Amino acid sequence: MTARILALVGDCYGARGGIARYNRDLFEALAGGEAEILVLPRLGDAGGLSLPSGISQRPAVFGQLKFSISAIWTAWRHRPIDVVFCGHVFMAPLAFIIARLLGAHCWLQAHGTDVWGDRRGIVRAAIEAADQVTTVSRATRRILLGWADLAPERVRVLPNTVGDQFVPGPPSASLRERLALGPGPILLTVGRLAASERYKGHEQVFACVSVLRAAFPTLVHVVAGDGDDRARLEARAAELAPAPGAVRFLGYVPDEDLPDLYRLADLFVMPSSEEGFGIVYLEAAACGLRVIGGAGGGAGDAIPDARVGLTVDPHDRSALICAIQRLLGQGRVDPAAIEAYRRPHFAVAARLLLARLQARPRRKRGAP
Repeated sequence: MTARILALVGDCYGARGGIARYNRDLFEALAGGEAEILVLPRLGDAGGLSLPSGISQRPAVFGQLKFSISAIWTAWRHRPIDVVFCGHVFMAPLAFIIARLLGAHCWLQAHGTDVWGDRRGIVRAAIEAADQVTTVSRATRRILLGWADLAPERVRVLPNTVGDQFVPGPPSASLRERLALGPGPILLTVGRLAASERYKGHEQVFACVSVLRAAFPTLVHVVAGDGDDRARLEARAAELAPAPGAVRFLGYVPDEDLPDLYRLADLFVMPSSEEGFGIVYLEAAACGLRVIGGAGGGAGDAIPDARVGLTVDPHDRSALICAIQRLLGQGRVDPAAIEAYRRPHFAVAARLLLARLQARPRRKRGAP
């Protein structure tokens, strides 16, 4: 039976970032199981893109009131709708209203810091009223269940998946020459340089570089990503790791260029303290790169065991230095270690969740 899904999301096709990518991966997995998905984004331009069969995306509508009116109107015009998917908790009240108006199931997705706190009022009520909640990590699920009145069986973990292009391969000599990184070793961090995401731990790595260079004189910390905090981070890198060339900022790196960058590095380091999951950990490991993440967030799901890497206290500089030194000597990751996160496994899990949701009794229109 084909499921008709209305997806209310912050961004999807035509947008950057881990959440946009997660949405694309999820919708393509569901569409491959014969679901029909209409995506309503607040950001992103899919114009000119060829979307997968079974998926269509309306133009982005920015602004809470305009988006709400557009979503309700679109939902009513495209009846019947079986499932209203909500890609961000701030849209949960709107998703709940549309689902009840149409007698559809409500599926809420949580990623990390969006639910890492006690939310009061209408947003909390909408979260608790969802028919199904999925989280990207066990940490996010545990935190959510700690404050929301949700039966544990209604909250399932559906972790990120890693793209097929992220596989081991030889490092690119031309890329190393073009970037003029020297003999290394190369520490790599990939992520947005946003003031709202300082928890990713760039500065903690900068603080280790000078000490590490005593043992590895040509070590370089390569930072890929851009954002409104870049200028401040560049100043902090110059302060904490003043040796010329010790820290290199590459700016935004397109997705298609990331595999070569991962293969060029010797170790991926991002000691994030609040990561919901961290798709970059998976991408790096899938390319054969050992990884270090921060303890306390969802990174423990992306770094399942010592075959991939480890997590450390982001604020313990000695522990971070020791972890970097140890993992630099351990060689590449066995690709089998992250096989469970590949797309075929993700698709099976996503379709099972949809089937489980559809098996629940449908509420009557307008029923609480």
